Amino acid sequence: MRFRFLTVFGMVLASMTTASLNKANGQTAASPSADSPVPALDQAQQVINQRHFQLMQMLDQLEPYLPLEKLAGKVQLNGSRTMSDMGHQWAENFKQFHPAVEFEGKAEGSEVALKVLAENPLSIAGVSRPVDEADQKLLQAGNCKEPIAVTIGMEAMAMYVHKDNPLQSLSPEIVKAIFAAGEDGKPKAKRWGELGVVGPLADKPIVAYERDSASGSQTFVTRVLLSGAKPAKSFKICESNFDVCKAVGEDPNGVGFADLNYVNPMVRRVPVLVQGRLIEATEEMVLSGKYPIIRPLLVVFDKSQLTSEGKLRESILRYLLSRDGQSIVMKAGFYPADPGFIKHQLNEILGQQLR
Repeated sequence: MRFRFLTVFGMVLASMTTASLNKANGQTAASPSADSPVPALDQAQQVINQRHFQLMQMLDQLEPYLPLEKLAGKVQLNGSRTMSDMGHQWAENFKQFHPAVEFEGKAEGSEVALKVLAENPLSIAGVSRPVDEADQKLLQAGNCKEPIAVTIGMEAMAMYVHKDNPLQSLSPEIVKAIFAAGEDGKPKAKRWGELGVVGPLADKPIVAYERDSASGSQTFVTRVLLSGAKPAKSFKICESNFDVCKAVGEDPNGVGFADLNYVNPMVRRVPVLVQGRLIEATEEMVLSGKYPIIRPLLVVFDKSQLTSEGKLRESILRYLLSRDGQSIVMKAGFYPADPGFIKHQLNEILGQQLR
């Protein structure tokens, strides 16, 4: 299986435009009237509840994990810090089916995990961003001769600013102005007024918070949101996406990308312009399929090692794409993979699945 996922997920901002919607952030929801007995907030919650119900129905379409072999051995599972808690839950749940299997490894970032896989093809890498031909070459130049990338879930990302920042919308040009390098190697936009912000903040410096270079989150911003443009220097580095969100909330001049579902009263998610329409960065918009900034969560294996050690890694793959594994994706706060795509992946990797 080739690394073709970038063509699916790597154009999340391709349809966004730079057209401005005046006073978009100044609009408020209308008060409920006799003709509108259900408040707008309740309507939004109803949509979310309905979508969550649909997600549960999706899970019901998946087969539960059934252990086919008696397994034992050690598995090195490394990867994204974003996926760390989910990985621990997977390991604990898998051990309930196979008590003799031990998991080890570290969450040192997607880039580190891929390098470990290149050295040790028996390891498994958790990667929180699209993979591409450069990753494939890295792995095949080492000991991982038949790498496969498997989508196990999705994460919605949002650009956060301080709650008092009136930035109205997010476009590819704004992303590049903040995070891409200008001729001096620093961000192209130095002050908030250059992005159309008016008021006291206009003359204040833009302070961007980001993850370190080993992070899949940072690679996602660089490769996808910046479309390969050279990233700027002089950012403030944070240990986790949660720390990015927290730092922005403490800095009126701050900005950064993090998981859309973080709750922090000191920050605001910037709406996204998609083909001239303003899309709010909310779970409602994510679940409706309208919100564009979505990244894949992947596990990367060496296919040639799936059947080694009594099909230990093949069993892990089946588990991750089962109802049990996908339930943990949801419990960890992410979105599960589509059942049809899960079946397609299993058919392509393991052969036609009989049900």
